[in-house]
Amino acid sequence: MKTTRAISAAFILAACMLTWSGPDAAGPNPAAKEIQNTEEYFPDEIGSVWRYKGRSRTDAVERIAEMAFINEVSAIGTTNIKGETVKIFRETNQGNKGPTDGFFRRDKAGITYYGSQPTTPFEQQLIPYRVLVFPLIMEGTFRQLEKKGVDMQADLDGDGRHERADVVADVRVAAHTPVTVPAGTFSDTLQIDASMTIVITLTKSRRVITSRDRITSWFARGIGLVKYVEEIEAPPVMETRGEVTHVSEELESYTLKGTVSAPSVPLSSSHPAGRL
Repeated sequence: MKTTRAISAAFILAACMLTWSGPDAAGPNPAAKEIQNTEEYFPDEIGSVWRYKGRSRTDAVERIAEMAFINEVSAIGTTNIKGETVKIFRETNQGNKGPTDGFFRRDKAGITYYGSQPTTPFEQQLIPYRVLVFPLIMEGTFRQLEKKGVDMQADLDGDGRHERADVVADVRVAAHTPVTVPAGTFSDTLQIDASMTIVITLTKSRRVITSRDRITSWFARGIGLVKYVEEIEAPPVMETRGEVTHVSEELESYTLKGTVSAPSVPLSSSHPAGRL
């Protein structure tokens, strides 16, 4: 179960649950359709394994090498964090950034993220946060996070002082749609769009820079995440160039409660795709 980085899941840009305005932040909508048995889109049984094929590309002034990679996600057990029992999801190469453990709790109210290992000082100020609220409402939106003045725990402009940031994250349940990935065709996936904006004020010049993270994920009932695409905009700071990173992962095979789906194509190892 990877939620939008899910949401980002374990991205530094992940949100916290300090402010949540309900399943429809825009106000009540009597025509909104509640998605029945929402939790079935997010299975979390211990022993389940999901294997994904991914691609990562970073664009600056020119396109940098595109990389293919494999990421395997396993629900390996439970632990206790802040007095709550949470499940551990181990990823071998999440977003082509290497191994990580993510800690999640799913209950009747939704899914809450309790952080990751390895973690960052910035993330530790934000967790835990609610990533999804049950039941989901079709075309409903909610705010995961709205927090001002977060200490970045980093000096970005070289003046010896930490920068601070205002962080806002929103999620929208967008559509039911068919999706085809290496593991097969899923005729009625749930599409969820998420966005996060981090506005940073540089302490030296008072210049404001903005980082954005947009992710679209597709979940199949009884399976979980089958695909995501993400775009991360990193602004230029000091003499560095701004970059836009594109990441995607597609489900290749999975094992749930003893049910195994074999990949439809031979497995391939990660390799650089070269300059495009």
